[in-house]
Amino acid sequence: MTLIQLGYVVAVAQHRNFGAAAKASFVTQPTLSMQILKLEEELGVIIFNRSQHPIRPTTIGERVISQARVVLTEAQKLIEQTTQEQNCIRGPLSIGVIPTLSPYILPLFIQKFSDMYPQAQITVEELQTQQIIERLQKDQLIVGLLVTPLHDATLIEHPIFYEPFVLYTSPEHPFARAKSVREKDLSLNDVWLMTEGHCFRDQVLSLCNERDSGGRGEGPGRKNLHFESGNLETLKKMVDQSSGYTLLPQLAAQDLHESVRKRQVREFQSPVPTREVSLVHSKLLKRPATIEALLTLIRDAIPKDLLRLKAGRYHRVDMPIFR
Repeated sequence: MTLIQLGYVVAVAQHRNFGAAAKASFVTQPTLSMQILKLEEELGVIIFNRSQHPIRPTTIGERVISQARVVLTEAQKLIEQTTQEQNCIRGPLSIGVIPTLSPYILPLFIQKFSDMYPQAQITVEELQTQQIIERLQKDQLIVGLLVTPLHDATLIEHPIFYEPFVLYTSPEHPFARAKSVREKDLSLNDVWLMTEGHCFRDQVLSLCNERDSGGRGEGPGRKNLHFESGNLETLKKMVDQSSGYTLLPQLAAQDLHESVRKRQVREFQSPVPTREVSLVHSKLLKRPATIEALLTLIRDAIPKDLLRLKAGRYHRVDMPIFR
């Protein structure tokens, strides 16, 4: 029995598919399958029912998987203790990032982090907030980059920066003729929304003035069209090709052409709605060098104006589900 075999078992339990588990483990599917089969033969049990799709653990398999997670967690703690002693950064580093942050913040630092710490095996996943929380609690992720506060006593939050919201509007919308927008003027009747489960959707809903109007993100004159997206870029395209508006975090509007920014991006009047972006990890994690390195690189990489927001002009928008 080896830690590698136990890792493959946990990967299959997580992905419910041998191919996906092999890809996530950076091995071929035959290699992963053979190692799990060897473990089953050594233990004298069948861990997975391979006739079901998606693959499901057997009853005894559930107990094996549960104990495998314990063994892997304890083994990782041993690595972390020696790593901490040597003050170096190495070994597995899994990072979960929410979709409204991932495409805008990862390119700013992840390649540099990889180059600086070649002994770290970095895995990055785009996940919704609740998925990141659950995986941090199960030791399936080392850190998460997401919006806080989460009000979860099992997690530690390191606020990195505060990101203002901006409004991205159709050129025909009344907001396009305004120099800035008041928060109280927002309405659900003509806003394009993200899908359920995205924290940015919950924040937008909490800002809109007409929560009970019955609006569901249809653009004006589009009462027969209901559309929601898990991608901010798609929402921008819907605004461009249709009507209405959507809200964006500032980094999502950073790379827009100057002419587009002048025509379609509007800032909010003070106090500007803002989200808190943090690095989050389990309270049990003992990798201070890794955490400090990530925090330093991210802070060095993001636009400096986000680090210099003046109190009073901004207000943090908490997520209703975590209040």
